Amino acid sequence: MKTPMAGMSYRKIAFVMTLAAASALLALSPATAQGFSVAYDTTEFIVQPGGRFVATFTVTNLSEEFKTIRIYAGDWVRIPGQTSGYEFREDGSDEPRSFLAWMTFSPDRMELEGGEAEQVYCEVNVPDDTTLDGSYWGVIFIEAVPSGDGELPVPEEEGMQVGILTVFRYAIQVFATIEGTEVRQATFTSLDFRQEEGGFDVVAVMQNLGNIFMRPEVWLEIHDTSGAKVYEQEYVRQTVLPESAREYVFELRELPIEPGSYLVMVIADYGVPELIAAQSRIDLVAEESVPGEE
Repeated sequence: MKTPMAGMSYRKIAFVMTLAAASALLALSPATAQGFSVAYDTTEFIVQPGGRFVATFTVTNLSEEFKTIRIYAGDWVRIPGQTSGYEFREDGSDEPRSFLAWMTFSPDRMELEGGEAEQVYCEVNVPDDTTLDGSYWGVIFIEAVPSGDGELPVPEEEGMQVGILTVFRYAIQVFATIEGTEVRQATFTSLDFRQEEGGFDVVAVMQNLGNIFMRPEVWLEIHDTSGAKVYEQEYVRQTVLPESAREYVFELRELPIEPGSYLVMVIADYGVPELIAAQSRIDLVAEESVPGEE
């Protein structure tokens, strides 16, 4: 870290990058670059009213240097009227399906030597309330406390210097679903095309009409006029919270198919016997050459 020049004031700005961890035994590379990893077995639990469960996370200092790790809780909030409109909130919220009030965790801080590992215990005690239904959730944030190493002072104005730090954190979503109350229902509400340089995007919006979270398998298929499938593209699984929507954008560039008329379908398997799909026809034309271009 550079030392501020004499006579200059100095201010730190920390930019926080959140890593949404959603699969078991996950160690995401940006946080690993910060010198620590987080691993766990499961974050999805089936419970009954009055029940309890404990989620365990193992935090490992991958560096040779001493590290301080901060742990805190928050919410993942649905934003009405937006597709994929979810936000992380650190200080709680009015999200009706948050179980933050039911959750305790320890420790809230770790002091780890190089190579040392320690566990975080997250306990959720579900109220004995028979009106509870569907899925509830909370978030555990885990981040390394910046030491100041690697801080980059940036000139801002005369007499002022700004130090910039990037802080990576894990946001681990923990889900509790009330056993026997699950309603699993979904539909596509729209399918649109967006012209882009070098191709186009297919944009499908899926609405979760049920009361539980889901991670559907979603993919795109293109069929020619004979019904033959000429192209397929899978989408990375993402969480769709209950009573909310998620937008799926398939970026199609330099497709290996000839100009013509095609049927475009976006299909989802969300854990019921019947698949759901949105479809529309599109005419692909050859790109016109510009005179003078080779």
